[in-house]
Amino acid sequence: MSSLPPIRATLIAGVSLILLVLLGTLLLDRPLAMFLHQHASFLVEPSRVFTDTMTRIVQPALPKWSHPLAIAIIGALLMWRGGYAMARPFWLTALVLLATRLSVTALKGVFERVRPFDYVAQPELQDFFVAGHDSFPSGHAAVYMGLMLPPALLLPARWRWPLLAFAAICALARVAEGDHYLGDVGASALIALLFTLLFGRLLGLRFAGARA
Repeated sequence: MSSLPPIRATLIAGVSLILLVLLGTLLLDRPLAMFLHQHASFLVEPSRVFTDTMTRIVQPALPKWSHPLAIAIIGALLMWRGGYAMARPFWLTALVLLATRLSVTALKGVFERVRPFDYVAQPELQDFFVAGHDSFPSGHAAVYMGLMLPPALLLPARWRWPLLAFAAICALARVAEGDHYLGDVGASALIALLFTLLFGRLLGLRFAGARA
């Protein structure tokens, strides 16, 4: 039976992400954005090239439901060939990806956060609740985290860390290019993690070491 990582490790990851979001949005995000603008502007162009390339590969201009539907169909085909156990990881990924993207899209309109490049251009701008702005949470990070977290948490550690590292690099590139704050990408990772735990339980994917 497929299993999620031990509950303790997952709780530590969740608490760490909550602290990252809180510390970022309350204290660190704007000073970090200004520091990157003043001292690491050389990262902007290569980061933008990287994120643009990954966007074309991972999330071309298709409806938000198209990728989850394709993943769910793969799961259904695997169920037909190999049973429910083979399908569940794909269905988990499809559900997490769709729920994370829809939630993040909705939350952008609630928080209306000013993006870093707007802030460094006009430091007097208020951070949150500014009409027409949509930095928090990060939509790109929602895709990478929603797509990578479920398989990363289901696969053995030798696969887990490369998948998580890939998602983290893609998310942090958005910070380096000045399109998002650290708190923005942390919030998307937290949302994806919560949906992974929720849907993982609903699909019967137990924590490693959990008793039957």
